[in-house]
Amino acid sequence: MSTGLRNTIIILGVAALAVVWQRAFAVAISGISWIISILFVVAIAAAAVQYFRSKPLAWLVLRPWQRAVVVVSGLAIAFLVIAGYPLLADRITPLGWIALIAAFVLLIWWIIRDSRRL
Repeated sequence: MSTGLRNTIIILGVAALAVVWQRAFAVAISGISWIISILFVVAIAAAAVQYFRSKPLAWLVLRPWQRAVVVVSGLAIAFLVIAGYPLLADRITPLGWIALIAAFVLLIWWIIRDSRRL
């Protein structure tokens, strides 16, 4: 086997390894990102449950429609964080996606703050 042929095989092997490594790395990062998103949503839900368990009157002073809005907004935030942007990518920009999440967070905050004023 000539040195040129051997070097060509080595170069092609390293290039193939780089292509496989890049694709595998992209898949791994995508999976890790999805797992982190799930853990983030679970942490937010746990914090909300802990808040309302430690302050049961905070939940009881809410009117039924306010409770429904808080729960639906929380589910909307969870949906947007976990699977929302890939599904809405053709309809909304990344900044719009963040603004939509912020709007739901502010809605929850406003309802809880408003219920404390009474």
